[in-house]
Amino acid sequence: MPKLAEFRKGAWGAFEQAGLPTTRQEEWKYTSLARISSTLGETWWTAAEPTGLTTDDIDALAIPDLDAWRIVFADGRLVSSASSLPAGAALTPLSELLATNGEQAVKALAWDADAPLFNGALAANSALAEDGVCLCLADGVKLDKPIYVLHIASQSGASHLRHGLWLGKEACAHVIEHYAGVNEEPGLTHAVTLVHLGDAAQLTHDRLQDESLKQFHLGRLDVWQGRDSNFTSHAIALGASLARLDIAVDLAGPGAACKLDGLYMPTGRQHSDHHTQIDHRAPHCTSREHYRGVLDDRAHGVFNGKVVVHKGASGTDSAQKNANLLLSDKAEIDAKPELVIHHDDVKAAHGCTIGQLDDKQLFYLKSRGISAEEARQMLTFAFADEVLTGISLPALRRFIEKAAFSKLPFGTDAEAMLG
Repeated sequence: MPKLAEFRKGAWGAFEQAGLPTTRQEEWKYTSLARISSTLGETWWTAAEPTGLTTDDIDALAIPDLDAWRIVFADGRLVSSASSLPAGAALTPLSELLATNGEQAVKALAWDADAPLFNGALAANSALAEDGVCLCLADGVKLDKPIYVLHIASQSGASHLRHGLWLGKEACAHVIEHYAGVNEEPGLTHAVTLVHLGDAAQLTHDRLQDESLKQFHLGRLDVWQGRDSNFTSHAIALGASLARLDIAVDLAGPGAACKLDGLYMPTGRQHSDHHTQIDHRAPHCTSREHYRGVLDDRAHGVFNGKVVVHKGASGTDSAQKNANLLLSDKAEIDAKPELVIHHDDVKAAHGCTIGQLDDKQLFYLKSRGISAEEARQMLTFAFADEVLTGISLPALRRFIEKAAFSKLPFGTDAEAMLG
């Protein structure tokens, strides 16, 4: 395995060769990064200055009443005073590995340090990442409560984060990534998470992006699953001026299962892009995917969900659905479900819908004495909330529901509606 400096140099070279994705590439057809480049200029690669956030500032942005181990990053750097690390969980900040253990740092930055990094954005993150969470659970270890990773953007400049989650055989964990922001100047969050699940390991991964409208957000989640492992994801995108999240799941071991749920709610001129790819490589694997979008004003949403069933993946069971609700005639969604099958013995289905609020349902609610505004809000929230029902932590679900509800354009108080 190459030394850290050699790896970083190679990653930057790979980025310079590949460059950033452009709209000439099919997977980036509807999302142009030129908007980021023109806004940030050279600060695209300039690390944000150390933050001046206080503990009270951090607590005000954190999810309340959440019983979890909390690790806080501000502008790409660990805030030790606001973090509580679980004892014996083999959890180490990436910044510590970068300073003391180059071999382990390289492991956190790449699946295979000798493999070429063809993705320019991923290569840049590998070269520039300064901090993140590295969690290694030994076989059979089950964490007694979730790990809550909070990142706050408060300054201009870029935050490059790299998280690595390695779960051994039959290990079990729940990880929450929460991206928040209070910055008044443009900035970039570039966060990559690598997940490796051993045989029969179980991971629930909740990801909430609710950054300020001055922030740009590029995220990536790569998951490798062994035999009979289980991965559950909830990806919620509410904030940022332009946001893109790529999720790639590799069902590499027989009997592996994954469930991907997501919600995106862009308003104004926000741009929210979700790309997912699930590769069924082994027999008898199961995948379920359900993404929903609520778009208002001149917002633009993109959803591309791709399922690939490889040769030899007999007994595959896959289902994908994407539903979108347009609250404005100027809102736009580009949705593309894809199913690629290279094997005969499979069960697979996918579907996509785009529509507006149902007039019959609105009429029924108004006939029951509910105002038109409240009826529209109730139906819209019910549509969005369908993908949130699987969130197992009440405090997290309520926090997301309140944040999502506050984005709706009808004016009813979120607290009053939620009760």
